[in-house]
Amino acid sequence: MRELALAQARAHAGRYVASILAVVIAVGYIVATLTLNSTVGTGIDNSLAVQYQGTDAVASGPGARAADLARIPGVAATTDDVSASVRVDSAIDGKSYGDAVSIADDSVLRWQQVSDGELPRGLGEALVSKDAGIPVGSEITVTALDASDGVTTSVRVVGLVDLSGTAQRMRGTTVFATPAQLIQWAGEAATHEVRIAGDGSLSQRELATRIREALPADSTVTTGAAATKDAAGQYLGQAEVLSTILLSFGAIAVVVAALVIANTFAVLLAARTQELALLRCVGATASQVRRSIRTEAAAVGIIASVLGAGVGIALAWVVGRVATAADAPIPLSMLHVDPLSVALGVAVGIVMTMVAASAPGRAATRLSPLAALQPMDAKPESARMSLGRRVLGLVMLAAGIAMTVVGVLVQQVPAATVGGLLSFLGIAALSTTMVPALISRTGIVLARLAGPVGELAAGNAGRNPRRTAATVTALLIGVALTSTLVVGIATVKSSAPAAMDEQFPVDVMVSSAGNRGLPPALGPRITATTGVSGVSALERADLVIDGRGELEAFGVSGSAAQSVLRTPITLPSPGRLVLSPAGLRDNGLSPGDTATVRGDRGDVTVTVVEGRDGQPALLDHTDMAVSASSPVIDAYWIRLSEGNSDDQSLAATDQVTELARELAPGSEVQGMIAMRGAIDSVFDTMLMVVAGLLSVAVLIALIGVGNTMALSVLERRRESGLLRALGLTRKGVRAMLIWEALLVAGVASGMGVVFGLVFGTAGTASVFGYDDVVLSGIPWVQLFAIVLIGGVCGMIAALLPARRAGAISPVSAMAG
Repeated sequence: MRELALAQARAHAGRYVASILAVVIAVGYIVATLTLNSTVGTGIDNSLAVQYQGTDAVASGPGARAADLARIPGVAATTDDVSASVRVDSAIDGKSYGDAVSIADDSVLRWQQVSDGELPRGLGEALVSKDAGIPVGSEITVTALDASDGVTTSVRVVGLVDLSGTAQRMRGTTVFATPAQLIQWAGEAATHEVRIAGDGSLSQRELATRIREALPADSTVTTGAAATKDAAGQYLGQAEVLSTILLSFGAIAVVVAALVIANTFAVLLAARTQELALLRCVGATASQVRRSIRTEAAAVGIIASVLGAGVGIALAWVVGRVATAADAPIPLSMLHVDPLSVALGVAVGIVMTMVAASAPGRAATRLSPLAALQPMDAKPESARMSLGRRVLGLVMLAAGIAMTVVGVLVQQVPAATVGGLLSFLGIAALSTTMVPALISRTGIVLARLAGPVGELAAGNAGRNPRRTAATVTALLIGVALTSTLVVGIATVKSSAPAAMDEQFPVDVMVSSAGNRGLPPALGPRITATTGVSGVSALERADLVIDGRGELEAFGVSGSAAQSVLRTPITLPSPGRLVLSPAGLRDNGLSPGDTATVRGDRGDVTVTVVEGRDGQPALLDHTDMAVSASSPVIDAYWIRLSEGNSDDQSLAATDQVTELARELAPGSEVQGMIAMRGAIDSVFDTMLMVVAGLLSVAVLIALIGVGNTMALSVLERRRESGLLRALGLTRKGVRAMLIWEALLVAGVASGMGVVFGLVFGTAGTASVFGYDDVVLSGIPWVQLFAIVLIGGVCGMIAALLPARRAGAISPVSAMAG
C-alpha cells in the first residue's frame, strides 16, 4: 500500500497544490520567525562578546573598587564601568532616551571604537553613538533619570562610536564619557561594576575565585564569559517577547492551515471515492486504506514543510537585508540558521498535515465498497450536530458574553479578553448550525440580485454545512481578529483624548529635572511666546503635616491655575490643603479636618479638602510662602491660545521647548498635541504590523475557499452537466460558482466584522469605561471595506474552479 500511495501522489501531484501552499505559508512563517529570533540572539552574543573582550572577571558590590582590585596578584588591568539611564537633549536631534556608559582608560578593556573624532579627555566632553545623528562639535545636555543628587550638564561631542549591527543600539541613544563625568550626571543612581583583565597566569574561573576571596561576602564576582551571558539575557528578554508575539500569529496561521488541509484532503478523497472503493473490493482493508491516506499526507507534509523551511529562511534573509539597509536598531546583519528551529518548523508542518488529513481519511472508509462504486452524485449533508457539541458551544458563548460584560463593567482588560476568546470558540463550535442558517438568509438576497443563477448558488452553498462551516471558520479567524483590531484602535484613538485630558489637564507642562527646580525667569519668557495664553507656576517644598509625616506639597495660585486648566481639578484657596483620596488615607485625615503644616520658615493651619484621584497635595502659594523659606518651581502649567491649529500649537510647544532647553537644561516638556500625535502614530503602526501578520492567516483561508469550490465542481459534475443540457451556458455555470464563493466569503467576512465590532468596542470600554467610549469613532468605512475585500478575494479564489467547471461538456459530465 505504501508503494501505491506514493504512486498516487506522483500521478496526481497537481491535486496537492492547495495543501502544499497552505503548509508552505504556515511553516515558512514559523521558520522565518524562529530564524530571525536566532539571528538576533547570535548578533547580541557577538556584539557583547566584543564588549567583554579582554575581560576575565567582573566584580560589583561593596568593596569592588578598580584601584584596590588592580593590586591582586594575577590582575593586569582594571576599569570602573559606570552606567546610567539618561535623557539627551540636542538642538539637532531634539529629545531622546538611552544609556550613558563610561570609557575605560586602559586600551585592553576599552571596547568602543571611535569612527570619527577623538576620545573624551575629561569633564565636558563625550562620545555619542553614530546612529543618533548628532555631529562632532555639537552641544548636548544629559540628564540622568531618577537621579536625585545628579547634575544636568551640557557637554561637547568630540567623537562618534559606530554601533551598527550591535545589541547596544537597541537601548536608544548611547553617550560615552569618562567615569567622573558619569558620576557627576547620575550620582548615586549610577550603576557600577569593575571589569578585570588577567595577566594570563590564571584561568577566568581561578581569577574570579581569587578576587571573590578578597572582597566582602555580599559582593558579586563572575567570569567574563558569565558576564557576557548575563548581559545578553537582558537584551534577549526583549527579543524573546517579540518572538513569542510573532509565534502566536504563527499559531493562528497553523490553525487556519489545518482547516484548509482538512478540506483539501476532502477534495482529493472525494475525487478518488470510486478508486478507494475498488481497492476495498479487491481485498484491501479499511485500515490499509487509511494507512495509504496517511502515507500520502506524510509525503505531502514532508515535501511542503521542507519547501516552507526554505521559504522561511529566504524570508528571514530578506528581512535582515531590508532591516540592515533601513538602519534598523536590531542586530540582523548576519543571518544565523538554527537547525533546531528548522527541524521544529518542519515537524509542525508534518504533524499538522497528518492530523488534518486523519478525519477525511476516516470518512473515506466509512462507505461500503459497493456504495462507493456508485456514480458520485452530490448529496445534501445534514447540518445536525451532536448534543455535546451544541451544549459546549452554548456554554462557551454564554460564558464569553458574561466575561466580556464583567470586563466592561469593572474595566478589566484581561476579563474582556478571555470573554472574547470564549465567545469566539463558542461561535466556532456552533458554526455547523449558524453558518448554513446565515447563508440561507443571505442567499435570499442573492437570489433577488442574481436571479435563478444566484438561487442555485445559494442552495449549493448550504449543501455541505460541515465543509462550508470549516471554510467560513478559517476565514472568520483572520477577519474577526483584524476587525477587532481595527475597531479597537479606532475607538481608543477617539476615546483617548478625553482620558488624557483627565490625567494631563493642561496643554503643555514644563517639569524640572530632579530637585533643582526651574528658574523664575522662564515663566515670563513662556508667557511672551506666540500662541501661549496663560502660564501658572507650581512650587514645591517638603513639609510636615501635624507630626504625621513628611508631605511633598505644591503651591499654586488658584486664579492663575484655573485660567490654564482644560479639565477642572480641585484647587486650593488660602487656608486650605487639597489632598487626593490616597493622600487622605495615608495621613489619616478626612475632608473638613483641621491640620497644621510646618516648614522651615513657620506653621500654617489649614482645612483639609478632598481632591481628585491622582492629583498632588496642593496649597495656596501664600500659605506655601508662610511655611517654606525657599520653595522651588517644580513645573509651569501652560495654556495655548484658543483657535490655534494643530500646527500652530506644535509650533508654540517647540518654542517653549527651546526656551526650556536654553534656561533650564534637562527639564522635561510635555505637550498634549505632540503626545496625541505620538500615540496615533504608535497605534497606526501597530495596526499596519498586526494586519500584515494576520494577512498570512487570511491568505491561507482564501486558499480554503478555492478548495471548497473545487470540491463543489467534483461532486456536482453530473448536476452541472444536466444544467448545461437544460440550457445553462458555460458563463452561467461559472457565474454560479463565483456567486457561491462570494456568498461564503461574504458571510465569513460579515460575521468577522460583527464580531470585531462588538468585541473591539468592548475592549475599548474595558480600558476607559463604557460611558467614555466615543462610538462615533467606529470606522464604518473600513469595516465595509473589509467585507467588500473579503467577498472580492473569495470570488478571485473561485475563478480557477469556475473556469474548470465551465469547460466540461454536458455529455461527458452526465456520463459520470
